[in-house]
Amino acid sequence: MSKTSVEHQHSDTAEVAAGYRAVACKEYPETTIGADYLAEHFISTSHKFLVKFGFVRKLGIVKSRKFTPGGFEYVLARTAFFDQQLLNALGTGAKQLVILGAGFDTRAYRFAEQCSGCKIIELDIASTQNRKKECLLNAGIAIPKNRTFASINFNLESLQDVLREAGYDNAVQTVFLWEGVSMYLQQSAVEATLQFVGACKNTESLLVFDYIATIADSEVDNYYGVKTWRETWARYRQAEPFKFTIDDSQIASYLEGMGLSIKSHLKEREIEERCLPQPGYKHLGRVTGWFRFLTVSPTC
Repeated sequence: MSKTSVEHQHSDTAEVAAGYRAVACKEYPETTIGADYLAEHFISTSHKFLVKFGFVRKLGIVKSRKFTPGGFEYVLARTAFFDQQLLNALGTGAKQLVILGAGFDTRAYRFAEQCSGCKIIELDIASTQNRKKECLLNAGIAIPKNRTFASINFNLESLQDVLREAGYDNAVQTVFLWEGVSMYLQQSAVEATLQFVGACKNTESLLVFDYIATIADSEVDNYYGVKTWRETWARYRQAEPFKFTIDDSQIASYLEGMGLSIKSHLKEREIEERCLPQPGYKHLGRVTGWFRFLTVSPTC
């Protein structure tokens, strides 16, 4: 696992997530958790080889559960949840899609028809974005004319300035997707993003994001998989450490202070119950105890 920062090479965690989605597409075809049929185009040649064979995929899932218990299940559930939230928002009139920290997100391409009436802006660090463009070109995936790439370092640059230059319209009903990003940012960058969305003029706009709940060391054994996750990240993920968490007991007031109101808030058990069950498949496992899903809208 790389120790080089994302400023200098594409995000390892973005590729791991794409790898999980590629595995899910083959292991659970025609399901909401295995819906990302484009994910395989964004992983390395060696990973593509591993994804190709069923017995190797299953060994990979076992290894993932050993080092990051619940992480594989979490990424699959997250794919299903974010997909549905996007489609729901488009169905209620959203005309602008902003993907914050897009990584190897494929929704602008998988849902090109549904998004055809939207302006789409993908934001991410330049190194990951350049890798994504290369993968799209190599795969022969057409980039929709209504989609704009905008590079940003959330920890250093102004989201407002970058989006303005990309043609963002603050008055248009917008769906913001912020998937697998907040935990890697400094608190100031997270709060700047939340405040930006809270200042949207259109109160029908929606931010969909996930976060890690604050868990005291004395409580860590009460949350499935968290202790092992911490150990794995400390040893292997120095380039992309977790920096930000939110106290569950303070979440409503915290977001209210950012100008946002909660529409839905799912903890790990609710994520498992709502997103993982699939027709024809038995219970797929548990989600790591510190992961959460949120949808929020501007209050005024």
